[in-house]
Amino acid sequence: SRDYAKSQFNRATQARRQPGSAFKPVVYLAGLEAGLTPDSVIADMPLAIGDWRPRNFDGKYHGKVTVAYALARSLNTVAVRITERVGRERVVTTARRLGITSDLRPMPSLALGAADLTLLELSAAYGPFANGGRGVWPYGIEEIRDGAGEVLYRRRGSGPGRVVGGRHVAAMNRMLAGVITDGTGRKARIDRPAAGKTGTSQNNRDAWFIGYSADLIAGVWVGNDDARPMKGITGGSLPATLWRQFMTAAHTGLPPRPLPGLGGALGAPPEPTPDASEKGGFWQHLIAKLSGERR
Repeated sequence: SRDYAKSQFNRATQARRQPGSAFKPVVYLAGLEAGLTPDSVIADMPLAIGDWRPRNFDGKYHGKVTVAYALARSLNTVAVRITERVGRERVVTTARRLGITSDLRPMPSLALGAADLTLLELSAAYGPFANGGRGVWPYGIEEIRDGAGEVLYRRRGSGPGRVVGGRHVAAMNRMLAGVITDGTGRKARIDRPAAGKTGTSQNNRDAWFIGYSADLIAGVWVGNDDARPMKGITGGSLPATLWRQFMTAAHTGLPPRPLPGLGGALGAPPEPTPDASEKGGFWQHLIAKLSGERR
């Protein structure tokens, strides 16, 4: 929140909100693993599943489009068609493999992010795309020491290992990079290769942008605690702008690197900068940059 003295509720780890289209990368990964490719063609046309008739955000339809085009422009009907083609349970299983632990019900609307997730778990689910396919276990504490400096706790464990194949990592990075260069996330452009996805829940109650470079993942959520609708805020507006500002500051001094599978080695770990390794680690280095501290 903006003021810890007024509220200790952590919107990143405790608030459960609907991610809208920010959930679609899970759907598209399930589609790729079932045989689709970024160049596969799917019809963006009206459809009905029982009494439910999903529509695109702008109410328009584009006819036959590629999977990559549909993800970049966040076409709802295509995401639903992919989910129904591969099976809702497969989408749930894919989400679990990426680290999403919240309750996911295999309903048709799952394709459009109709599930309550935390910002932390959804951001971590993008981790395998950024690092070459390895699962991520997010954590906030690296070490605890007592007053005498003795280590009481030190974080151990490196995650569940590879959870996404290299070919699919490259395809997802190609498509999610297109969200920023040509799609709904254009306001998130930064001075290096990056990828991500916008998300807006029903009636503009939640607006998201989750994105990453080859060095850092960041997630932004904007909304009201009481779920009141916002006035025209979408994932491609304020969240994408905030993400761009944060990532621009966070990458100061870091050389641009290609995303895995797009000119970069799959699974290659980021190389620490001298300043980051000598001054207490990447996060201390980042906090210093964002707070304007001089080193």
